[in-house]
Amino acid sequence: MRIRPLLLLGLLALPAAAPARQGQRLALEPCSLPGLEGEARCGVHRVFEDRRAGSGRTIPLFVAVLPAREPPAAPDPLFVLAGGPGQAATGLAGFIGAAFEAVRRSRDIVLVDLAGTGRSAALQCALYPTARHLVGDFYPLDRVRACRDSLAKRTDLRRYTTPVLMDDLDEVRAALGYRLINIYGTSYGTRAALVYLRSHGEHVRSVVLKAVAPPSMRGTMHYARDTERSLRTLFAACAADPTCAAAFPDPAGELREVLARADRGALRGLLPDPGGGPPVELPLSRGVVASTLLGLLQNSNSAVRLPLLVHSTFGGDTGPLIGAIVAYRRGLDAGIGFGMHLSVMCSEDGPRMDPAAAARTDRGTALGDYRVAQFVAACRIWPRGRVPAGYADPVRSDVPVLLVSGTLDPNTNELWGAEAARYLSRATHVVIPNLSHGFSSVAQCGSAFMAAFIAAGSAEGLDVSCKDQVRLPPFVLK
Repeated sequence: MRIRPLLLLGLLALPAAAPARQGQRLALEPCSLPGLEGEARCGVHRVFEDRRAGSGRTIPLFVAVLPAREPPAAPDPLFVLAGGPGQAATGLAGFIGAAFEAVRRSRDIVLVDLAGTGRSAALQCALYPTARHLVGDFYPLDRVRACRDSLAKRTDLRRYTTPVLMDDLDEVRAALGYRLINIYGTSYGTRAALVYLRSHGEHVRSVVLKAVAPPSMRGTMHYARDTERSLRTLFAACAADPTCAAAFPDPAGELREVLARADRGALRGLLPDPGGGPPVELPLSRGVVASTLLGLLQNSNSAVRLPLLVHSTFGGDTGPLIGAIVAYRRGLDAGIGFGMHLSVMCSEDGPRMDPAAAARTDRGTALGDYRVAQFVAACRIWPRGRVPAGYADPVRSDVPVLLVSGTLDPNTNELWGAEAARYLSRATHVVIPNLSHGFSSVAQCGSAFMAAFIAAGSAEGLDVSCKDQVRLPPFVLK
């Protein structure tokens, strides 16, 4: 669901501990987090791999608390749930510290690396170690098998489902001594937040959902059509901008030609050798090109580079496109725990995928059924856990929820936010023009009204008028 390059933490390991007894408090020690100004407090809370048995192997959950700037802190902190799935919350420490500075004045902010991410026994695998992998399948099956076989030696890959992960999170809440919490979730983190709300809603004061991916979403089934919608929105914005329109009068037509070349094997490029050898010339498939464009569309700052990227490739220069492909896939390898990602997605979304329907409905789109076919193939060889009956049903709650969606988002646009909001009786859905999946283009505006919502625990009287002033960054012309 949300994908961006991240640096994993290089923190000193904290001492291991036995699983906490019921009611035992989690001890925290001073620590520093890359990108975060000032000191945090960190600790490890161990949970059983097999929660039902309550015995056997354990998983260390790394927890970081950013203390309120102006103590005493309010009794209800803000818990942050990251995207992916597979992204570590503590990897966002610098961003969270800046974006939620107003929240942190009076509240602790809690970052928990969910099991299988970051410092919580990350299920990390490199899917793109060679030049051929960098421009090959999105889920290369040889790497998926190697990932599965190596990780299965140390953990039960069926254990990593959102309901289990949210039970883990509630243990952390209790171990930190909080009765009520506020939650901010982004991308996959919104699904996790909704699952927590359904299972542990009595402990939730308010929820902010940014780039909403409800449990009813069926994995990548909608990616092709939603990406197509975002491409049309972006190209229309270029046409309405005199300088962009003059530089790139037909980006849609040029993209069609680029993809046609890819289909017939005529689109090629020089790939750097990760091993340090000479560059290798390799074909670029439609799938790898369109999937990279989806990645660029996820952030407004990179989306405005897309008409130039398409134009350069159309003109025969594939260098910039190669650079984008390599940066995107290396970012995924660095920032996503692919083992956790596949366990969550294959368990929760895999059984609901319909590749035959995708092949029919996505024909004619830039992405086609590439991401669906790739996902289904990977899940055929990945262990699947069980989720409760009714897992994909709408989450219903009376807790105040603020949902934030962007019209440019290629995989969690406002239609998904609206679907989730229908079942939340105290929902306020803010739709922001020109906003994509990332936070960047709405940082100041979004930070302000999200902080105000969390402070009040209500959307009553909330001023979100700044959303109408959000603009795309200038298109990159050269």
